[in-house]
Formats: sequence, structure tokens, C-alpha cells
Amino acid sequence: MGKRKVKRSVEQRQLKRQKEADAQLSTGLFNEYDRGSDVQSDVSFDEDEEQDYELRPRQFKQQQDVEEALPIKTLDGSFQRVMKAKQEKPVEEQEDDEPEQEPEPEPESESEPESDNDLSPQEKLIKTKEEIAAIAESIMEDPEEHVKQLSRLRRMAKSRNPNTSKLSLLAAVPIFKSIAPAYRIRPLSEIEKKQKVGRDVAKLRFFEETLVFEYKQYVDLLSTKSRVVATTPKASELDIQLGVLANNAACELALALRFFNYRKDLLQIVVRRAIRKPATEQEFKVYEKSIQTIEELFKEDADRGDISLELATLLGRAIRTREFKVDESVVNVFLALSVLDDYNPNAKEHEEPLKLKKKERVHLSKKERKQRKERKLIEKELLAAEQAVTAEERERNQAQVLKILVTLYLEILRARPEKLMAPVLEGLAKYGHQVNVDLIGDFLQVLREICENMLETINEGTIVSTSLRQILLAIVTSFSLTANLPTKRISVDLNKFVQYLYSLLPSLALDPDIEFSHKTLRLIDPLQTTAQYRPNVNIATKAELLLRCLDYIFFNSRSGSGKRSLVFTKRLYSAILQTPEKSSIAGLKFLDKLMARYEDIKGLYTTEDRIQNGVYRPEMDNMELANADVAVLWENVLLESHYCPNVAAGAKAVMKRAK
Repeated sequence: MGKRKVKRSVEQRQLKRQKEADAQLSTGLFNEYDRGSDVQSDVSFDEDEEQDYELRPRQFKQQQDVEEALPIKTLDGSFQRVMKAKQEKPVEEQEDDEPEQEPEPEPESESEPESDNDLSPQEKLIKTKEEIAAIAESIMEDPEEHVKQLSRLRRMAKSRNPNTSKLSLLAAVPIFKSIAPAYRIRPLSEIEKKQKVGRDVAKLRFFEETLVFEYKQYVDLLSTKSRVVATTPKASELDIQLGVLANNAACELALALRFFNYRKDLLQIVVRRAIRKPATEQEFKVYEKSIQTIEELFKEDADRGDISLELATLLGRAIRTREFKVDESVVNVFLALSVLDDYNPNAKEHEEPLKLKKKERVHLSKKERKQRKERKLIEKELLAAEQAVTAEERERNQAQVLKILVTLYLEILRARPEKLMAPVLEGLAKYGHQVNVDLIGDFLQVLREICENMLETINEGTIVSTSLRQILLAIVTSFSLTANLPTKRISVDLNKFVQYLYSLLPSLALDPDIEFSHKTLRLIDPLQTTAQYRPNVNIATKAELLLRCLDYIFFNSRSGSGKRSLVFTKRLYSAILQTPEKSSIAGLKFLDKLMARYEDIKGLYTTEDRIQNGVYRPEMDNMELANADVAVLWENVLLESHYCPNVAAGAKAVMKRAK
């Protein structure tokens, strides 16, 4: 009870004090101010002024060019506030302070900013060129720092603006050629990704990974664009132009970066365009460039063979897919294969080194054997890192390339497309001595059928220049196939091909194009609609092929004999009367060489001391029934009166040697 009374008395005292304070406010200075009294003391005036200041809204005036610095401690121990002028950061530092964010891909329709609407088309083109040039310059100056700019350039290549897409597509070619290394970048393994590496190594790995990714995306873009040609349905003019530019870019990258990643994808683009017939003049130029690119790759791959193997595989597959309906220049590119120049499949395999006897072996300790084993592993890793091709790998590549080439040639000969017969026979004439023994029989059988079919058409009276050339190439190929065979174990009868050549000589002498080739300067046919590509390969004329056939028969095989030399000499003289002067001079030189080997020929130049039995039959195509033993070379007397002084001098020299 006592505690409640004390608490109640305290509350009463507090209430009394509050009432007294309210009474003072009602009778004090505040009451006079509220009533608007005019009489106020100096103290009240000062208090009213402070009251007005307190009621005003606060205004914090902070100078924009001043900032607070660290306080200074004075001598008396107090701290003094310090303000100093604010320094603006340069634009580059402000950009560096901002977090780096990858730019979001812009929609294809918005290739130009909104502010460019007021610019003229010429100004927009100049601005686009400057933008692309700035991107290319930044990447080339510091590739590791600005490698992400490649994605921006690739997005610009997909723009719907024609100028932007064309310029961006072409600008990426010199960039990749300058920053891409001359070796293949392999992907990192899972263990390598988890390893902790230094800052420089991590930066290099990021650059290589980004470069390979962007290069892959760019190659895929080229592959997509290059598929559009003039004959593609619903293809716009812009898409056709981009297809041509994409193929040109693929050709340049295939040559410059043939040791970098995704080489096979680039070769696929080049081969796809090479096997397709060009429909316009613009496509013919890119077609010609594709053929030249393939030839150059074949020529520059003499030391390795891996590029030739990939390219030959792609070409063979593409030609079969189109059922051999390609231009002859596509098959002629195989004549540029340099990796097969020194290949001999019939050579003996390398003999293994003889094992040393136990007495001759050098004693090695366990530690030395371990060191030698480690040294061999290091050498093997270095060889793999350098991507060098060993002699065994090169020989393996040569065998695979030759197998692909020979199989393709055999399939083409069996299909017998008219345009491809001559280039295939030309290729067999060059690589025939490298063909495997098991395939020679198949080739000879196909060649016999070709010669017989061509001779039937000639005998019917339809002499075609291409037919004459194909028969000559078939004869050269047959002798080339059997040139390096071991004669002691294998015997091949080529008498049929000798008979074919003898039957062909009269028709060949009447051919006006006997000395013409693709290198001969001739007027362009005005009726020709499209240009025709002529590869710069060593294709011989018909006169040269004829001399090669005669040389094979009488000097490089067992097909020549004294009786056959008489038959061919008489018919060659009849042909020389009709051939041009260069071919006539070459024929007389060959006959002079043949006379030095077979002395029986000298009897044909005179009628003295000869026993004649029968009559010579020049119209007979069978050598055995021609009866050339009783013939007389009266053609030589006519050649001595030839209009060409060189031919006349040659005929006189041959007659002098015969006497």
C-alpha cells in the first residue's frame, strides 16, 4: 500500500509542473507574437528572426568542382576540414572503370544506327568502311586484346545491308591471314582446363580458343554463302554476289592457312565450286580460280602428301557423285600432283637393319637404358609438335593418293564419258608406270576396247580430231603401264596396240590440228557462248604423241622388229608428204634414228641387188599382209624438192646415209 501512495504522489507532482509550464507559454513572449503586438523588445526580435530562419527550407549548396580531402590535424590537436578542386577523369579511364560487357547482337534489319538516316548513301558507305577499317586495325595491332572484335565483324557480315555484308566478308580474310598461326591449334583436355596457369598462359589460351571458335563460325558462313549460284531457285542478285565473294575468300584462306584448323571444310568449298559448270562470266572467273587453287595445292605438297590425300579424296567423291558430268579441267588438275613424282610402288621394301650380335652390343646400365627410352619419347613428342611428316607417312600418303587416282581413272574409262576420255588417258600416260601389277590387265582390256571403237568410227569416214587423240593416248598409256614391269616374271602382249598405230597413220596425216594444242594462239570462236578453261599443264600435241608411240615400240619395248621397221618406214614416208613442215622434220629425224638401229631399212632406198617377190599393198591395214619388203621409198625423192628448205635438206641427209 505504501508503494502505491508514493507512485501516485510522484505523478501528481509531474502533472502540476506541466500545468505551470503551459501557463507560462500562454502569458509569455510567444503569446504576444501570436497576437501581432507592435511593441517587441530587441531580444524578441532576434528570436523571431532565428525562428524564421529555422522555418525556411534547407538548401545544401555543394560546389560541383570541389571535393573534400583528408582532414588536417592542427598544433592544438583539433582537426581542420580541407576542400580541394575536383579533377575530372579522362575518357579512357572512365571507360576502363566501367565493367566490360559483351555487346548484345543487333538484329539484322538494324545494320545502320538511327542517326545515319540523315546521311546520303555515299556518306553511309564511307562511314561503314571507316568502321570496318577501325575494327581490322585494332585486331591486327593487338590480336590478344581485341580478338572479341571478330564476333562483331562476323555479325556485320550477316547484315542485310549489301555494302556492310560484302565489306565485312572480305575484310575478315586479311585479318585471319595475319593473326592465325601456321600450325593446328588443338583443343584443351579436361585435365589441362582444371590446371592453374599463369596470367600470360591464360591470356594466350583465351586468345587461341576465341580465334578457333570465330574462325570456325566464319568458315561455316562461307560454306553457307558459297552454295548459292546463278542457277539456284529464288536466289537474289545479292546472294549470288556473296556466293562468289565467299568462294574467293575460301580459295585465299585454303592457300594461306592450309596448315591451320578446318582445312578440310575450306577444301570442300573449293571443290564444290570446281565441279560445277559456270553459268555466267562472273562465275567462270571464280571457277577458274578454284581450279588454279587446287593445282597450286597439289604442286606445293611435294614434301608431305597429306593435303594431296584430302584433296584427291574430296575430288574423287565429288566426281562420282555427279556421275562424271564435269569439265575435263577438273580431271586435268591431277596432272599437277607433285607428291607422286618420286614414288615407285614396285620398289623393294626397306630392309630392316640387322640385329647386332651379343658380342658386338654396347653394354648399357639400367639408368642409361632408361635415359635413352626417355630421349626417344621426347624426340617423338617434338616430331608430333612440329607436325613433321616422316618418310613412312609420306610413302603411305603417296600410296593412298595413287590408289584413289587409279581407281577413279578406271571407273571413268569404264563409263566412257566423251569429255573425260582424253584427260584420263593423259593422266594414265603420266602415272601409268606407277600402277599396281594387279590392275594392269584391267586397264589394258579397257584401252583395247577404246581403240577398237574409235577405229570403227574412223573407218566409217567420220574422222574426229578428239578420236585420233584418244587412240594415241591409249597406245602411249598401254606402253607406259608395262614400262617398269619385271619382264622375267610377267610377259604382256602389246601387238594389238602396234597394229592400231599402223592403221591410224593415214588418218593422222590428214588431220589439220596435228600440231595444235591449248597453248597454240588461235582465234576465239564467235559462236562460243561461254568461255572454256584450259589448264596450264603439259599436254602434248598429236605429233608429239605419235613420236612417243613410235619410240615406245622400237626403242623402249620388245614390240619392235626388223620387219615392222620396214612397214612403218614406208607408211611414215607417205604420211610425211601430207604433214606440216615441223612434223615432217621430226619424222625424218626419227627415221634416221630408226635406220641406225635396223640396217634392213637401207634397202628400201634403192632397187639394185634386190630380189622382189610380190607387190606392195599400201591400202592394207594389216602389217603382215602389206608386203613392205618389195617397196621403194620414192617419197624421199619428192621430199628432196620440198618447198621448205629444212625438209629438203633432211631428206637429202637421210638418202646420203642410206647410200
